[in-house]
Amino acid sequence: MKIFLKDSRQFKIMLMERGFSQRQFSKRIGTSETYLNQIINNKKSPSPAIAKKIVDQLEVEFQDIFTIQ
Repeated sequence: MKIFLKDSRQFKIMLMERGFSQRQFSKRIGTSETYLNQIINNKKSPSPAIAKKIVDQLEVEFQDIFTIQ
């Protein structure tokens, strides 16, 4: 099973609403900007630990932004 973002566009809006650039957010969650970009574009699946850091930083529920396939 893999974790994927439900809506990349909505995720980018969430970042902007919270004042994050992709670079700033990737540093905040401890990943490279390239890796975060791959997650956003559903080219890579985040590890459960990274997915948890993302939802914690955005203060949302896992099921609000991610799906498991």
